[in-house]
Amino acid sequence: MAVDTGNTGDKKPEDAMKDAAQRSQEAFRDAMDPEKIAQAQASMGFDPQRMQETLRTMTERSMAQSREAYGRMKSATDEAARTLESTMENVHNGSLTLSRKAIEAMRTNAEMGFSHLEKLASAGSVAEFVELQTGYLRRQMETVADQAREMQALSRDVAQDMARPTREAAERMKPGRA
Repeated sequence: MAVDTGNTGDKKPEDAMKDAAQRSQEAFRDAMDPEKIAQAQASMGFDPQRMQETLRTMTERSMAQSREAYGRMKSATDEAARTLESTMENVHNGSLTLSRKAIEAMRTNAEMGFSHLEKLASAGSVAEFVELQTGYLRRQMETVADQAREMQALSRDVAQDMARPTREAAERMKPGRA
């Protein structure tokens, strides 16, 4: 029987491939043998039990940190949702208030216009017509200026109401506040 010297010159290429694959499989099985792994680790001063305990501790700590981070993120998300909901409610209410005020102003202006037209229709002379027209324009300018001031003040109040939830949320998030 011939002794295998590792020289593939005596063998067919197919047999050499089979032998190489078989030796590779045996080497892999040896490398994966738990007993041999433990021997190699012990020779390097590696304690598998300590490593497992360290990995377990790191995993538990990581899980605790992840839970804590999730809790903070959920709390912040809930607070942001409440802030947005409150802001949107304030926007809606402010929009309704501004719309009502604008409608009221238009109604006042229309009533003043119709009343003025009735007075103009009953004017007895050109002088009275001019006097009525001049008085109407003066009252109309005063009314429009008053309405503009009211709308400006109301708009400012609505803007402050809309910003209040966000401002309050930002105050709560400042360092040193709970």
